[in-house]
Amino acid sequence: MAGFVRELERRGGPALRLEQRAAGGVGCVVWDAALVLAKFLETGACPLARRDVLELGAGTGAVGIMAATLGANVTVTDLEELQELLMVNIENNKHLVTGSVRAKVLKWGEDVTEFQPPPDYILMADCIYYEESLEPLLKTLKDLTGPNTCVLCCYEQRTMGKNPEIERKYFELLQMDFELEKIPLDEHDEEYRSEDIHIVNIRRKQTNFPS
Repeated sequence: MAGFVRELERRGGPALRLEQRAAGGVGCVVWDAALVLAKFLETGACPLARRDVLELGAGTGAVGIMAATLGANVTVTDLEELQELLMVNIENNKHLVTGSVRAKVLKWGEDVTEFQPPPDYILMADCIYYEESLEPLLKTLKDLTGPNTCVLCCYEQRTMGKNPEIERKYFELLQMDFELEKIPLDEHDEEYRSEDIHIVNIRRKQTNFPS
């Protein structure tokens, strides 16, 4: 399968080199929301050094690998068929990593015992696009988050077809268990930002934990 490399500039040194695949589903290219979230991490708004970070629906691994270059201990997760691409990208960028990074299979809605205890951060870029994946994704988020876990969800607002309805349903379901706070556009990276790409800081409602 043909691959093509996407370079992602970094403030602190050489660019990340991310292989993509010309065929094979949605996880095989670096989506704009992944670029925006990766560059937001570089602003330093969230301290990542020595923090435990888990990326859901990692695809090429762009966001998680960026976090690992900022000192985080990262697990990038996606389906079995994307593991090879994740491994290639981890290998290609390992000389830039100052924390650690590994790839694992995580299918939304399934058991997450091996990913416990809850990480400090969960990263998600463009994970909201299939209606049938909303409930498994929400179950996984609930199972993975502790009272101090910060979830950063970056998504591109799409106006075509069922997208607005799926998005609305996702945030409606999310608000049953989580507090949401939108990160203002002027806090995104100066260059990697867009009016239709949003970053939301998501935390569990404290009432959902036994006191």
